[in-house]
Amino acid sequence: MILHGKDGQFYIDWCGKQFLYRLNHATLKNELLARAIGISPKDHPKIIDATAGLGRDSMILAALGYEVTMLEKSAVLYHMLQDAFHHASTNETLVPLIQKLRLIQTDASLWLKQIDPADRPDVIYMDPMFPERKKSAFVRKEMVFLQNLLGKDDNVLDLLQSALACAKKRVVIKRPRLAQEISINKGPHFSITGKSSRFDIYLV
Repeated sequence: MILHGKDGQFYIDWCGKQFLYRLNHATLKNELLARAIGISPKDHPKIIDATAGLGRDSMILAALGYEVTMLEKSAVLYHMLQDAFHHASTNETLVPLIQKLRLIQTDASLWLKQIDPADRPDVIYMDPMFPERKKSAFVRKEMVFLQNLLGKDDNVLDLLQSALACAKKRVVIKRPRLAQEISINKGPHFSITGKSSRFDIYLV
């Protein structure tokens, strides 16, 4: 599925050379996301990506050996992700990775509230659409498409509440490096910061 806009075409592609290089070289030490998850893939934790988006973070987790359930509310993004899965199935490097992923179209907040207690995940990961962004000279084309498609995410607090009530061990939220913390009663227990983004970790 390809979206067309004034800035050109947009589709989800996990087969690009740059992203493939990252997947092939991803390790538990060099990926901050793995440190944020905080559990070895050898322990087979249940992980939910509550905001699947472009699917890249889930793919990175799969490359590190984790199995992930991806939740995506947008029907358009869901179908684009399905196409990305189909395209990835033709790449020998990606086949074992996509086998570790399960994609569901749903409202993540409602889905988490209705989950069977026996299926509660160890970790819930969120990368919400940043509601406010300062204009800059360079904005990635994919972010423009996503912002136009999804708009402002007004349900972050509700999703965080649902995630905190559902996760067994922790909730991880990806944020811009200098963005304000998302807090309910109290902020995250700690953060892991990179060059452009950070991971806020809420222990439960």
